[in-house]
Amino acid sequence: MAAHTEAALPAPPRGAEGKAPVAAWVSLMVLVALGLYTYMDRQIFGLQAEPLRQALGLSDLQFGLLQGVSVALFAAVVGYPIAWLSDRFDRRTVLAGCIATWSLAVGACGLARDFNELFFTSALVGAAEAGLLPIAYALIPELFRGTQRQLANSLFIVTGRLVVGLVVAMCGWMIHAIDLWRPLLPEVLSVLPTWRLAFFATALPGVLFVPLILLLPIGKRQAVAPPASVPTPVVAPSVWPFLREQRFTFATFMLSVALLVFGFGATGAFIPVVAMRQMGVSALDLGNAMGIATFVSAAVGLLIANVGMKWLAPRIGPLLPARVLAVAAGASGLFAATLYFAQTPTQLFTLMALHHTFLMAGTMVFPTALQELTPTPLRARLISLVIMLNMVLGSLSPAVVGAISDALKPRADGLMLAMTATSTVALAISAVLMLLCGRSYVQTERAARAAEA
Repeated sequence: MAAHTEAALPAPPRGAEGKAPVAAWVSLMVLVALGLYTYMDRQIFGLQAEPLRQALGLSDLQFGLLQGVSVALFAAVVGYPIAWLSDRFDRRTVLAGCIATWSLAVGACGLARDFNELFFTSALVGAAEAGLLPIAYALIPELFRGTQRQLANSLFIVTGRLVVGLVVAMCGWMIHAIDLWRPLLPEVLSVLPTWRLAFFATALPGVLFVPLILLLPIGKRQAVAPPASVPTPVVAPSVWPFLREQRFTFATFMLSVALLVFGFGATGAFIPVVAMRQMGVSALDLGNAMGIATFVSAAVGLLIANVGMKWLAPRIGPLLPARVLAVAAGASGLFAATLYFAQTPTQLFTLMALHHTFLMAGTMVFPTALQELTPTPLRARLISLVIMLNMVLGSLSPAVVGAISDALKPRADGLMLAMTATSTVALAISAVLMLLCGRSYVQTERAARAAEA
């Protein structure tokens, strides 16, 4: 395995506090935009849940499989190979290929005629999306150092969360506009149901994003020829010895974060269904309400995390990210339980905002925590393993909620009970595992720095 370096944006030495070049910030902004774009397909599934489910005759279990298992099916398989490619070749080409495939797969979702076809096309969506986070989280430490790295990580997470509320609302308006402008569409499109047209509309921006990615001012990865005095090629370290040596830290950290994603997915996939099915909320009102709740929770979560971390850092030290994630999982689980008692849309979305606030406060430190645990030469591959587990467990939660809901069909509140119980239990276990991770977190961080040296 040949060692590599960045040709256009050489990383400053660890600990350097110099300002990052403009090209680094431009790259970060595009990564944030791509994250928001690839969030749109889930909103179409959520906002058009009932029309789509009725049109294809889907049960709650099948809909849960589409929201979760199908997305992670190929993602779990291709995530590591994509990270492998991004460590060796031009990241722009790898990322552009992922986004092109994602757009085509989303458009294909609009052509699905039954559950099997929609399952396959949504699986392709998940597979294409698997490349974004490993590339982004591995790239940020190469573009930024010191306090600017924490700022870049926070902006990547928090800016996305702040604006994602706008994306949710925009998806609601897009669905509303499709119905308003239907008479202006060609006849072949005007006769199609709204949910199909929404998938087609979501796929279109990919035509603009692919060339934009290829023009990014990100250094092309090039192989470095070994010096003449060295008889053998430079070989990068293997992932598995380091992972095996630090197995307790990574096992507890990975399971804790994956269960946090699992708990979040249980509510995120079905709150729109509960609002429309049990409370009669329209798609437009649902998009606006979820957008506002998401925006407020992200803004308050950012404020809590910044003020809280600044105050706690001198008292807790390098263990702070693990402690913040543990508290976030526990508090979010508490508010997930209170969702069961919501009687009106206002109560539902208010409790949803509180539930998401603590998730946002915790997850904004997740990239930094993960980067600190991973040596630079292994970073993309180790990050991809964490994200793959997140996708697998996160994808199971909608299916679990759907299966429990189908079993509770005689109960009018069966879906609400299944959603809140699943999320609460998962988040409670996540908090306990992250507390256990704290026992060896600092030791693994030091081992990662030693591996780099």
